Amino acid sequence: MQEVFYEESVSLHNEKPAKFRYTLFTVFGVLCFVSAVFAVINIWALMFTPVDEDSGIAVKDVLIGMIPWAVMFILMLAGGIFLFIKRHHFYISYDYTFVSGELRISKVFHSRKRKLLYRISDEKYVKLGRVGSESYKKLKSSPDIKEDILTPNEEAAEDKEFYYIQAATNVGKKLLVLECRQELLANILRYTRRNLLESEFNRK
Repeated sequence: MQEVFYEESVSLHNEKPAKFRYTLFTVFGVLCFVSAVFAVINIWALMFTPVDEDSGIAVKDVLIGMIPWAVMFILMLAGGIFLFIKRHHFYISYDYTFVSGELRISKVFHSRKRKLLYRISDEKYVKLGRVGSESYKKLKSSPDIKEDILTPNEEAAEDKEFYYIQAATNVGKKLLVLECRQELLANILRYTRRNLLESEFNRK
């Protein structure tokens, strides 16, 4: 059988909410790091506090005074790192790559980090169709099939539609929702040579 390669990407249509959250997380992340530095300065100052038992300043008191600042340093440092990492997770895109029978779906965070979500081989496809169809509604209501939305958008781009792929994956039965062109489904059907389309697909 002839080798087939087809690839599509889908990114955010409206980046304003993502940009706002990215800025918000960045600002709070910076504040966390500044607070961590402030805590270190106070710990450093306490380390050089003159110890004088006669005046009531004991080593024990200095160490106890360091504890709140040490806790603050750890929390602020961890918070800053968490916020700086998570800020990229608002810019999400997906890549759909079809290579000779196998569909690979990846999640991309801010064009920096790619995470492979699914690898669906020829025998794993069960059904293909349009989101919103009667077949889709029945599959979505099925208790043993879990839906996974693999697009960051609520409305499809002008040249694309929302389609679903019912598949048997390594993590169970899945209803995968993609925002793509009909060419992706056509390539799957051409390669598998099986009738996977829902019965009402061509009635639109």
